[in-house]
Amino acid sequence: MRTTALLVAAATLALTCVSCAAPTKLVEGEGTTFVIYHAADAPPSVARAAVDLQDYLYRAAKAKLAIVNDPAEPMICLGDNSSAQAAGIAVADMPLEGFRILTAGGSIYIAGPDTADGERTLHGGTSNGTANGVYSFLEQFVGVRWLDPTEHGDYVPTTADITIPDTDISDAPFFLNRRVPYTQQDRDVVMRWWGRQKLGHSLFLSHGHNWRRTIPAENFDAHPEWFAERGGKRIPPTGRYKLCVTDEGLIAEYARRAIEYFDANPNGTCYSLSPSDSAGWCDCEDCTALYEDDPNGNLSVTPAIVNFYNEVGKIVGEKHPDKILAGYVYAAYVFPPSTPIPLEPNVFLVWTPSFDYGYTLHRPELQEQWDDLLAQWTEITDNISYYDLPVNISTEAGALNPPGLNILSFMYPRLKEANIKGVYVYGISAWGRAAPLNYILARLAWDPDVDVDALLTEYCAKAYAEGGPEIEEMWRLLDAEVERHFIEFPNARYTLTTDMMTDIYVKNLPEIERLYRSAEAKVTDEDAAARLGMIGENLTVLAWNLRQFKLLPDPEATSFYMADVDFFEFLSARRGSLALAPRKESQSASKLANSVMVAPADEVPGAEAVGRYLLRGDQHVVIYPTGAGKVSVSFSQVSARGKLVSWLVVGADGAEVASGLMSTEVPIELDAEGSAHYHLIVSAGSASFKMAVDGGAWAVDGMLSDQGLHFLGALSPVYFEVPAGVDAFHIGLGAGPPGETAIATLFAPDGREVETFDCTEMPLDRKLITVGAGDAGWWKMVVTEAGTGVLDDVWIKPESELSGFICIDAARALSVRKVQ
Repeated sequence: MRTTALLVAAATLALTCVSCAAPTKLVEGEGTTFVIYHAADAPPSVARAAVDLQDYLYRAAKAKLAIVNDPAEPMICLGDNSSAQAAGIAVADMPLEGFRILTAGGSIYIAGPDTADGERTLHGGTSNGTANGVYSFLEQFVGVRWLDPTEHGDYVPTTADITIPDTDISDAPFFLNRRVPYTQQDRDVVMRWWGRQKLGHSLFLSHGHNWRRTIPAENFDAHPEWFAERGGKRIPPTGRYKLCVTDEGLIAEYARRAIEYFDANPNGTCYSLSPSDSAGWCDCEDCTALYEDDPNGNLSVTPAIVNFYNEVGKIVGEKHPDKILAGYVYAAYVFPPSTPIPLEPNVFLVWTPSFDYGYTLHRPELQEQWDDLLAQWTEITDNISYYDLPVNISTEAGALNPPGLNILSFMYPRLKEANIKGVYVYGISAWGRAAPLNYILARLAWDPDVDVDALLTEYCAKAYAEGGPEIEEMWRLLDAEVERHFIEFPNARYTLTTDMMTDIYVKNLPEIERLYRSAEAKVTDEDAAARLGMIGENLTVLAWNLRQFKLLPDPEATSFYMADVDFFEFLSARRGSLALAPRKESQSASKLANSVMVAPADEVPGAEAVGRYLLRGDQHVVIYPTGAGKVSVSFSQVSARGKLVSWLVVGADGAEVASGLMSTEVPIELDAEGSAHYHLIVSAGSASFKMAVDGGAWAVDGMLSDQGLHFLGALSPVYFEVPAGVDAFHIGLGAGPPGETAIATLFAPDGREVETFDCTEMPLDRKLITVGAGDAGWWKMVVTEAGTGVLDDVWIKPESELSGFICIDAARALSVRKVQ
């Protein structure tokens, strides 16, 4: 593999240099004598850019330029080749990912540093300089815009003539790593859009939460000292567990795993040090000795985390001095240490100011804090990148997400001034909610000084044609209303709340609707109408959700109203649409084929009637029809928390049977003869609900999440089967002490009390249960309130000795055995 040197300095911008040469007539009267030339061995990015250039020139001017592999003047010459060199283009002198556009001798030259297929820069990235030049050429001289990744997302003005003035342009991105994640980038069409927007990275950074992958929970029994201590006890790892970052054995093991990765992946250049998300830090004596209070009086674990980064960095650096170890500075470690700690040269920080998530940077005091921390961290190190979701309302409920222009114009120039090396700033996955935001973020990633106000105006004019003024007014109205809300509501963050629904969306829905319908009546262009329709689809979703929350005084008064049956058909027809939030199931349907053997329980000893309970989060339920006719699955007490709670039913053979949205009004109806059993997959996020099954036995998978089966609040007794032949099994009770607590009692099939569990101090009470003679059968766990705290989020965590399935309704209990 060849390696291209990384130019760490931020890109230099050098703009048009004009002499007295005549303009170049590329297309005249829809005709052309030009060809598109690139060398036969040009990198794939150059060849793809050539095809795009050919396509968009034809769409714009009806002139089809041939793509050739031998130079033939007049030509558009792409890439670093002898013709470009003869024209005076020196690619070796350009920043990575940069380009030069030159008119000379009647031809046009576009070239920049390009990595070959499989080639990486010194720091693990790629460079598509020539392609970046092609897309800039199409934007500047042909007027093309890539407004969104859909089939209607291109804006291509038509003309009979294209004349290129005498031109010598050089440009390059300021940031070396430019990503707009959470825009459905797992889809090819979105990645093509990323490329045309010149997103990319010559500096590769891997910085995701990585403790669970590097130090798996299975290490606990052999090395409890690697894991967090709480109240003098090492905590069995579950969920987003924490490590003991001062333990020398843990540091050595983490470094060993990083070295193992680099040894196995010689082309790999970066390994993540980032802790798991959330709280639960180790309170052993050595760790707490490094903790301090941040300027707001809250716990800061930054000194301990930076020390951990450095200690791992020292060990890895001895074997792989040229590799990078990246780690967040975030949440409880977002403030720099009160006494600066020099960083190892191979440690790269990713500053993640989580206090500004949502639109909280509208608050002056947080702008001041943001400015202070940026200055402090960049004083400590030049090896720093940026991660944020500063203009996001997290929801699947269709609430339009305005671009946050004031925040973006505050933030990006400061990131440039501080010489931040990369930006990883969240977009919005539902393009109909936030296409202008996604577009503006992509443009800022290339040029942090771009005028975001002008960008929004241009976007609306090109995207919505005659309806542009109304839609721009709508976005600016929402932008102003969101800013006001976040200033007036100090607890507002990045997740959609009932307050937001009421104060922003219900309040402004009539005006939003008026502007949208006015624009809709004006638009004649098919593509513009489709782009506008993406907004309308999300407003339909929003209206349905506002109705579910009973926030609309007259739900049928809005033109976006749909009855449930019609709404479910509407969503089903748009499944997979880029316009709406993607529906991702928590289980793969194909993996469920023939995965279990099931049988209804004859009798469950100690059975009680189903009492109060709420399931929370994603669920996998196995349902066995017990009679003829239909099996009905109904839901109640649904608290969606801004999510469209979707479900998917899969047959025993793994074939999809039905799908839809959870509704308290419309049950799921299954044919008892349609499958030997069914898998119900519920994608609920943080939503909670109660369910009931009529005409079938059922059980819930307690091992879908490594935290166990998640309940919310008061909990009816639950039951699980211990098959014959199991000598012992592990099971745990989880909660969130000290505020959220729980206790539980475990009963054997004969009714005797076997064990108790206490989560008043520990977040997971894990027990090894010995199975005595005659103890095979149905066991019962009763969870109750503790003497302190409140009963809220509770987990029951079976382990691999059992199937993991738990029954809530003893009268309809289902025995489930996994097929190996």
